Amino acid sequence: MLSGYRFSYPIELRFRDLDALGHVNNVVYLTYMESARMAWWLKLTGREDLGDLRMILARTEIDYRSPAGFGDRLVVGVRCASLSRSSFSLEFRIEETRSGRLVAEARKVLVHYDYAARRSTPIPDALRRQILAQDPEARDVSAEAR
Repeated sequence: MLSGYRFSYPIELRFRDLDALGHVNNVVYLTYMESARMAWWLKLTGREDLGDLRMILARTEIDYRSPAGFGDRLVVGVRCASLSRSSFSLEFRIEETRSGRLVAEARKVLVHYDYAARRSTPIPDALRRQILAQDPEARDVSAEAR
């Protein structure tokens, strides 16, 4: 398991993930992280499917640290860094499992969202408790504003 991350998700690197230079194309890392995020969400909520998913991705930033290539074994760590009234930030760390080499780090902001009303909504208290139980180090900035 990745240090500081309670949740990790193994990635099976496929030949199609590579670019002409033989390393994982930068856009593929977004897919790796989205797969890890969905697995994190299912574990967090105890659900078996993605029905009634009430969040929308608002921001992603990635720092590429070292290239990954065919034969590398990758793992993605996911953790919640902070929660506000209607959004939360997730941090990601991708490592090569055999060497522990850092491949990429990222941060995403997700907004709790009502698709019918087309607007953000407060994170329900039950969901907030689930997130904080999974990642107790996460900073609840909405609590600081109260």
